[in-house]
Amino acid sequence: MKRVVLGADVGGTSTRVGVADLTGSVLAVTRETGGNPNAVGLETSAARIRTATSRALEQAGVEPSAVAAVVLGMAGYNTATSAGPGFLHTSLGAAAAVSRIVSDLGVAYASGSPLAHGYVVIAGTGSAAAEIDHGEMICRRGGWGWLLGDEGGAFWLGREAVRLALTEVQAGVRRSDLTRQVIDRLDGHGLDTGGLDTDGLHADRSLASLLRLPYDRPPIALAELAPLVTRLVDSDPAAASIAARAADILTGLVLDLDPRPGLPVVATGSVLLSARPIRQAFTDRIDISLGSPVLTATSGLVGALWLALGDLDHVPDPVVHDRLAGTLAGLEQPAE
Repeated sequence: MKRVVLGADVGGTSTRVGVADLTGSVLAVTRETGGNPNAVGLETSAARIRTATSRALEQAGVEPSAVAAVVLGMAGYNTATSAGPGFLHTSLGAAAAVSRIVSDLGVAYASGSPLAHGYVVIAGTGSAAAEIDHGEMICRRGGWGWLLGDEGGAFWLGREAVRLALTEVQAGVRRSDLTRQVIDRLDGHGLDTGGLDTDGLHADRSLASLLRLPYDRPPIALAELAPLVTRLVDSDPAAASIAARAADILTGLVLDLDPRPGLPVVATGSVLLSARPIRQAFTDRIDISLGSPVLTATSGLVGALWLALGDLDHVPDPVVHDRLAGTLAGLEQPAE
C-alpha cells in the first residue's frame, strides 16, 4: 500500500490540510474555515480538521490506513493546552498514525529550513522568537501580546508612529512627513482633524483630535499604520529611526535565546516578509552577530509535512523539502 503523510496548518482564519507521498510530492490540499481551538473551541476545531482531512485523503485517492504520520501545526498551541492525544484522535480518527501537534512557530521554522535545529522570529501584528528542534519549541522570547509586549511588530510600529505625531503636535514643532501621513490616514477613518493645521496652531484641539481615534477603535487597529513607517524610511529620518529600532528589537529577541552561531534563522510575519528596510536591517544585524543565514518561511503546510516526514525518517533528504514547496505551490496556484 502506498504510504503518505498528512500535515495541517490550523490558524484563526483558515484550516489547511495537505497530503504528500514519501518522496515529498504533495498530492492534495484542502481548506476549511479557521480551526484554532483558542478561537472556536476544541469541538469545532476538531470537526473542521476532520472534514478537511477526509476531503484531502479522498482527493489524494488514498485510504486513511495509508497515513504513516501526521503533524498538526496550530497557532497558539503549547504543551499546557488541552489539545492533546484525545484531540488528535477526535480530529483525525483512523488517520492518526504517528501524530503530534506543534506550534505555528514550529511549522514556520520547518517551512523555511530543512535543518532540524535553528531559530525562528515572527514579526506580524505582534512579535516573538523561538529556538526550534525537530518542530518542538525549546525556548521562546516575546509573544506577550500588544498590551505587554510585541515590540517590533506592526502594532508597535503603528503605535510609535502615532506617538511621534502626538509629540510633534503637542510640542508645536515642524511636522515630519510621517506625522502628516498618520494624520491623513486617521482623517480617512473619520477622525475630525480640523484642528490639525499645517502651521501648528490650535495645538490643544489638534492633540485631542489626534488622540480620539486610537482610543475609539480596537487597539490592534494601529497595526494598519505600520506600512507608513516602512514606506518613508528612505526619506524621513523619523520613520528611519522607528524602523531601525524595530530591527534592533527583533534582533534582540533572537540573541536573547543565546543562539548557536551559524544555525539558520527563519523569518516570518508581515513586517519581516514585506517591510524590506526592516528585513534588510535585521538580516545585517544577524549576520554581524551570528554569521547565520536568514531564511524566509513559506507555507505552514510545507513545515507540517516536512516534520511528518521527519517523524518517519530522522534525517530526510533536503531535496524532499524543496519538492514539498514546489509541488504545493503548483497545487495552490490559482487557475487562470
